[in-house]
Amino acid sequence: MAIFEWWHWTVVVYILGAIAAVDALLKGRTAQGTLAWVMGLLLMPVISLPLYTLFGSRRLHGYLKARRHGDHSLSFIGEQVQNALSGSIAGRDPLTNPLVSLLRIPPTRGNQCRLLTTGTQTFERIFSRIKEAQQYICVQYYILSDDHLGQELTDHLCEKASSGVAVYLLYDEIGSHGISSQFLKKLTRAGVRVSRFNPLQLRNRFQLNFRNHRKLVICDGQYAFVGGYNVDEVYVTTDDIRDTHVEISGPSVLAFQLAFTEDWYWATQSVPAIQWQPPKAEGTSNVMTIPTGPADDAESASLFFTHLIHKARQRCWLVSPYFVPDQSLVAAMQLAGLRGVDIRILIPENGDSHLVQHAMGAFVEPLTRCNVQFFSYQKGFLHQKVILVDDEWAYIGSSNLDNRSLRINFELGALIQDKQFAAETAAMLQEDFDNAVPTRLSTHWWQVFLTRVSRLLAPVL
Repeated sequence: MAIFEWWHWTVVVYILGAIAAVDALLKGRTAQGTLAWVMGLLLMPVISLPLYTLFGSRRLHGYLKARRHGDHSLSFIGEQVQNALSGSIAGRDPLTNPLVSLLRIPPTRGNQCRLLTTGTQTFERIFSRIKEAQQYICVQYYILSDDHLGQELTDHLCEKASSGVAVYLLYDEIGSHGISSQFLKKLTRAGVRVSRFNPLQLRNRFQLNFRNHRKLVICDGQYAFVGGYNVDEVYVTTDDIRDTHVEISGPSVLAFQLAFTEDWYWATQSVPAIQWQPPKAEGTSNVMTIPTGPADDAESASLFFTHLIHKARQRCWLVSPYFVPDQSLVAAMQLAGLRGVDIRILIPENGDSHLVQHAMGAFVEPLTRCNVQFFSYQKGFLHQKVILVDDEWAYIGSSNLDNRSLRINFELGALIQDKQFAAETAAMLQEDFDNAVPTRLSTHWWQVFLTRVSRLLAPVL
């Protein structure tokens, strides 16, 4: 007779499911997500337990210890940055005041910002700055592909490393799962310091959350590139993907360096050898670095976007390829629409995830009833993450308006205060709206059913 009958295993699975449900109850950060996990683990542990093991945890405890307020090395660098930026801090503003307390990084004045709207334009600028670099280069991507564009980036980095420039490359091992060992060996042999962000070691080998979704390039502390473009040749060989990036020069580059340094320290337990003298303040833009992630004390991404929407007075145009917002964002959009703000949301006509695409549809009707306008982009796949507030503020970054970006992934963006830059962003978005049509939902019963079911999964998408 077998020691364990089939029903014994069933009991074990349900016990493990109950233990995981308690863990979800204690560690969950939202009522909706916690309820979804608890119910799934208690009622369907065979399905939910493996998923919770891979995706369930909402805190990255190791990273918490490496934050600049807890680690001596990073704390010292944080103080250096604060001192270096003291002469360039922008004037106090109702929009940024609470964000300084939330993110601990002040906005700076005197920056120059260049809007980049195509993959070819973006990577030509990045490669040009890399070629000019004399001291160091910091590169960080969610997706780093072993294709023509990836090889071109590799060639530039290897050339600079061989000439004595310090080169640091940080990639996410899940987003960049397709790169080969030969691709990485080529970099390390040339002297490039390479690391995965969240190594799949014993401490977190069963955890697929906490992806580093940031896209960042820094050259000599003078230039920073941030936005939505990953390193994949599809961005430069076709016009079917719409994305946006921004090149920034000026004092705010130091704040982006600080974000990179925190991530590099978490991955390698070392601090990159880079300088912390601020560039000259020669531009007209106020820029605030927006680094958000699951190691923050509060839900920084959700609070940031909710605050932006609440501050809108004339218009708030939002672009997100994955639009599955939490309740606070939904309420903020509804209130904005009801008080007469021109609030428009641009989403893709055809996304790359059927589940998310159906879930997005569940938000259209309740928001439309509050004067929020939805548009579906027709000219290829929409991947940009941009928000325009009134005639003065623009956000460009890596963060989607979904649960993963709001609570699970590490994201990075730039909040730019500049009427001229806002006007350029408005013109860019207007062209995108011209390539879109008002969003229409299917009325077929099975489509409505799928939308409702997908909506229930929104807190854990």
